[in-house]
Amino acid sequence: MVEEILSREDHRRYSLSQNELERRWKAVRERMAAKGISHLVVQSQQRFVGGYWRWFTDLAGTNYHSTAVFPLDEDMTLIGHGAPAPATPATPPDWAMRGVKERINTPAFPNVWWEDAWDAEKAVEVIKRKKPNAVGLVGLGNMSAALYEHLKKGLQGVNVINATDLVDEVRMVKSEEEIKLHRDAAYLHEMSLGVARKAIRPGRTVGEVAEEIRHAQVLAGSEEQQIIITFGQPGAAHDTQTSWGNTVVRRTLRERDIVNILIESSAAGGYWYDLRRFFCIGSVPPELQEAHAIVKEARNILAANLKPGVVPGVALEACDAFLKSKGCPPESRVAGHGQGLDLVERPVIRPEETAKLQVGMVLSMHPTAKTKYAASSLADTYVIENSGAVPLYRNLYDDNDLIVVG
Repeated sequence: MVEEILSREDHRRYSLSQNELERRWKAVRERMAAKGISHLVVQSQQRFVGGYWRWFTDLAGTNYHSTAVFPLDEDMTLIGHGAPAPATPATPPDWAMRGVKERINTPAFPNVWWEDAWDAEKAVEVIKRKKPNAVGLVGLGNMSAALYEHLKKGLQGVNVINATDLVDEVRMVKSEEEIKLHRDAAYLHEMSLGVARKAIRPGRTVGEVAEEIRHAQVLAGSEEQQIIITFGQPGAAHDTQTSWGNTVVRRTLRERDIVNILIESSAAGGYWYDLRRFFCIGSVPPELQEAHAIVKEARNILAANLKPGVVPGVALEACDAFLKSKGCPPESRVAGHGQGLDLVERPVIRPEETAKLQVGMVLSMHPTAKTKYAASSLADTYVIENSGAVPLYRNLYDDNDLIVVG
């Protein structure tokens, strides 16, 4: 056991503690037993969207689908891409396994339709070794239609249900270890803001700025980097470039440009922070200064009303009332959301969210103030305490003024 732990630590930037994993498994199994669920099935289809899978396994997603069967009364079975039996399963590697009874590899590719059933058939075989009661599917939004369809086909006569809410009950409230990992992500973003201050200047492209930030994050141990930069002259249409895809804005930064930068990256361990700040090259337009003052107050109102025991819509109503009193429209998309191993998790700050807030939940908040002449938004990550939502990292939160560069 000690050698396995040491090997895992040698291979990884960060290895979640065994106590943390067992805390999750125990809490989920208690809820499974109460609802008569014998197995859960969870899938990751890519590296970037693998939160439920990673939450159960402490394994990042891969470029192909990875599936876990989580039984009520024994360890998991993992189904991943690789050479099938009689070859020895190679993925995930031995040293990474915890709480895993069996690995099964299939050579299935997600874009080859006639292989669609292979992973589901293996999952059905595992589930049917014991007479299943209800089988719960976790994270249908991250699960392929192929897995869902062939699980239902192979488990005829078995009650197959959406059990995501059962897992969310545990997942939404973060442990001390998880909050520390979020804090590590905050330090990463504080460093990134310092890089941005130096990188944003006339004559450079926003692609160069984003790559400079991303490179610094990778060297600092970041696992995933998402950077979006919107820029342009006051009162004119703005351009946007992201850190993925092949969109390249060739126009260079100029004097008087307003630069809106959103940095959402995960640190070692896979937990995220959400940072949005505005940069002004040369001077601050008074119209933007007005909108920025409104949004700073809006986020204070939002944070103060995100208290344990209430649904997020209560805080949203208070924030929207303030925005409208300033002549701004209410939030039209989302004012914030939970964060963890996924960039976006529940609870979501929208009227439809039913989950009540609890101490220890981690949320990103990003209200927007739109006046007649300008718009401003701020994003930071918070932790729910008895008094409301408090900044995860006060030093970064307080560094929220419009930044003059150039």
